[in-house]
Formats: sequence, C-alpha cells, structure tokens
Amino acid sequence: MAKFENKLVIVTGAGSGIGRATAKRFAAQGARVIVSDLNPDTAQDTVDQIAALGGAGFPYAVNVSDVTAMENFAASVHEAHGAPAVVVNNAGFTTAGPFLKHTVQDWDRIMGVNFWGVVHGSRLFGRQMIESGSGGRILNVTSPAAVLPIPLSTAYCTSKAAAQMFTECLRLEFAGTGVGVTAVLPAFINTGFYPNAQVVETEGKSVERGKNISVLAAQLIARSPETVARNIVRIAGRNPAIAPTPFESRLACTSGRVSPAGARLAARMMDIDGLVGMVDRVLPTVLVQKLEDAAARAVAKS
Repeated sequence: MAKFENKLVIVTGAGSGIGRATAKRFAAQGARVIVSDLNPDTAQDTVDQIAALGGAGFPYAVNVSDVTAMENFAASVHEAHGAPAVVVNNAGFTTAGPFLKHTVQDWDRIMGVNFWGVVHGSRLFGRQMIESGSGGRILNVTSPAAVLPIPLSTAYCTSKAAAQMFTECLRLEFAGTGVGVTAVLPAFINTGFYPNAQVVETEGKSVERGKNISVLAAQLIARSPETVARNIVRIAGRNPAIAPTPFESRLACTSGRVSPAGARLAARMMDIDGLVGMVDRVLPTVLVQKLEDAAARAVAKS
C-alpha cells in the first residue's frame, strides 16, 4: 500500500482544509480520488485543482451524518469506480460554548458529523473492502481533543472521543481481514475549522473573542493542512493504530494519556473567561483593542 498509482481513494470533507490537501496529495501520488463534501461547489473546486495538477478527481456532494445519503453515496461510488483502497473519514465540525447552552439539536449535529459520519464511512466502505478481497486502509480523523478536555468544548471533545474509541475497537475487529484502521489526530492546523465553528449563545462575549483569537493564532503559528496531508498519505502506507500528527499532537496526546490529572489541570487554566479576563486586566486597553482588531481581520480573511 506504499504506492497509490491508480488506487481509489475516498476523502470526506475534502472541500477545504485538511481534506482538500489530502485529496490533492493522494492525486499527486497517482490515485483516483473521490472528493466528498457537503458543499458541491467546494468539492468541484478541489477536483478542478486536482485536474490542474494532472490528477484524477471525482466530486460528490454528501452529508456524512445522513445514513441514507451515505448509503447512496457508497453504492454510487462502488458502481462507478469499484471498491476503494483507502478511505479518509475527515469531515468534521465544532461548537464552542457552555454545556448548558447547547441544545439537543446542537448535540445531534456535532455527533452526526464527527461520530456517525465516521461510523457510516467505515461501515459502508469497510464492507466493500472486505468483500473485494483486496483489503485496504481506513483512516479516521479524530483529534487530541479525544484525550484532552477543552473548556467550553464538551460536545466537540465527546464526539471526537467517541470516534477515537470506535476507531481503536474497529481496528481489533477488522484484524485479519486485510483492512487496516488508523486514528489520525491532527494538532492545531490552519484550516477553515475555527472560523466555521458554531458559537453557542452566551451572556458575554468571551467565547466569540476566544474564537477570533484562535483564528488569528492559527494564521500565525499553526501548521498548514499540507503538513497533515503529507503525513496522512505516509500513514496510509504504514498502517499504524494511532497516529498523532505533527509533533505537537504527539506531545499533547502522550501527556493526556500519561497524566489525565495534569491534562485536566491544564484545561482549567485554559478556561476562556479566565484567560480573557486576565488579558483585560494585564494588558493596556489600547493593546487589547489592537489584538481584537487583528483577530477580527484574521476572521475576515478566513
């Protein structure tokens, strides 16, 4: 599986960010890439970029949380292209805000994309791989948030933890079938993930300010989606069980597993209300305003 020439690769959430970079990277390795995204226009844009580089891509618009849509998607792909060699269940979504402000609908949405999307993709395409007799690789994109609690991100962390445990269990169940299953845990990456986050209503502005600052930090210090894409292609060829990427993700995941108490302490220190309040107290008003202006510009550019 180290070579992907003419192999069929499926990438969900491939209309932007890590998904787009991963689809382009596999195409550059000679793969035929199924580009799946909720938005048909962004899926087509990714395919156009692949074509411009001389690769082969095929756009599909699908909501990964919709089981009927995913069943139809899997059947259409199989009929037109056969069983995949690699599936990257990458589609993701996040919210930010207090647990008690999240509605049941908020939970349904985030679990639908981050957990059920992974389950549907693994089940439908995993069956195709096994029945084809050719084996394959399933890479489920989770997060260090699966092992590290994050303030005001209870729903997101829960959805990723569920996807992480599902992936680890599925690897055991698929052992001996020729289908390898890997959990990929990207760290702080500069994608559209942060500006597209849903901010749940709060009485103050701390969450929105924290989101804006996250976008700014992503543009200044975060790794590029291409960094993760390069590692995902490499991981697909090696088939490890768990693959935090890049280095800072490995460090965060190791610390979370080795010292859960330390991770909880660090999370409490990261409370957004406390951090924003400390910034307001410590920095002069003029510097705080400049920081917020820079964060607002970062969001506008994203």
